[in-house]
Amino acid sequence: MKNLSKWIMMILITVFSGNIALAQMDNLPNLSAEWMRTAARNASTDAADAVVYNPAGITKLPNGFHVNFSNQTLFRNPSHSYDLGIGQGTKTYSQDGSDPFIPNLYMAFKKNNWALHAGVFIAGGGATMNYPTGSITTDLIGLQALMSTGGAYSEVKTPSLKASSMYLTTTVGGTIQMSKHVGFSTSIRYVSAKNTANAGMTLTSSPFDLDDMPLALETEETATGMGFVLGLNISATDKLNISTRYESQVNLDFKTKQIKDDFGASVDGELNRRDLPAVLAFGIAYSFSEKFGAFADYNYYFQKKSDWGRSSAITKDQPWSVMAGDASTIAGGIQYKISPMFTSSIGAGYTNYAWKDKPGYYTHLGVYEVMQDDNYNINTGFAIKASNAIKVNVGYMHTFWAKDQNIQALNADPLEVDVKVNNSLDAFALGIAVNF
Repeated sequence: MKNLSKWIMMILITVFSGNIALAQMDNLPNLSAEWMRTAARNASTDAADAVVYNPAGITKLPNGFHVNFSNQTLFRNPSHSYDLGIGQGTKTYSQDGSDPFIPNLYMAFKKNNWALHAGVFIAGGGATMNYPTGSITTDLIGLQALMSTGGAYSEVKTPSLKASSMYLTTTVGGTIQMSKHVGFSTSIRYVSAKNTANAGMTLTSSPFDLDDMPLALETEETATGMGFVLGLNISATDKLNISTRYESQVNLDFKTKQIKDDFGASVDGELNRRDLPAVLAFGIAYSFSEKFGAFADYNYYFQKKSDWGRSSAITKDQPWSVMAGDASTIAGGIQYKISPMFTSSIGAGYTNYAWKDKPGYYTHLGVYEVMQDDNYNINTGFAIKASNAIKVNVGYMHTFWAKDQNIQALNADPLEVDVKVNNSLDAFALGIAVNF
């Protein structure tokens, strides 16, 4: 079972973290219902979700307490198809299920030229990858398992693969309005991350009449880390607001907890590194009138500087983060106040992956199952002002990727296999903002 153990260990090491939801590999931009309906919030100064998007702009809120709560529901549709060329024909696997509960909570207290703020949100992950009938990962593991038995079994049945990732993040900080035009903020972040992996299959059809051999793997990986956030907000004019934000890298050493391992592949207590990358964000908001406003965002993700561990010998033992390269997003949106109670909005964004070795990174098991690549998102929604103290936000987003992309499966060596990948995502958000 030596070769089989190597494959299973790769699953443990790679932990399936990152952008199971969308966009970047680890950091998520979809952190409030307001973002979901506009696609751009980096220069926001009108609600408590500024705690994560523009903490230096919180002193632009009215005096008092501000609370913002929202939840997102994701419907992801990644799929991949391939032919291993061994007489099995083309196989197609797709994601099963949805992610109904991805909440966030932000709070701020503002008094004159200073403010305190806090938030609890999911900075990365927040979703489950579920392939109940298997995937390319289980097929490759199954081939290794059959070879490792020396002919004692000839088939694999009931393969399954399920993994989840959640980077629960708490932030606390303060903001000071240094002058009429300039605000500055500083915050600390505490990240508590958890990844789970479950894989299983049964070896069957023994020419020696051996009983079927079920194999299962179940592990959990947990890590904690701290970082800081610095923010600057510049109100250049009454109509123009400009912001910048820097989030430091959060170092995360994931510790493996072995729950069940029929493969003898995991090591209880082993540490595997997967940092949350640093982010540099910019935002612009411009009010053409009391009714009409426009927004623009740009985020840069310093993935190459993060420690994500190293690849296997298949890709010459390179750092995963270097093969991935950095990533960036650009987005814009507009909103129009139709009436004192009703505001509509629309926005769009583009995520760019600066791949250094795309086929090499796709040997990072689990990537085919979530499909990571350049993508576009279109957002829309509305806000209803129920009273002077309560506003309800409703948002919808559709994210799409280029169709039928072919990626060489280097980890199928010596077989020459191209994998056709596709993906789309629909997301809904409902939130409430309260001030008193």
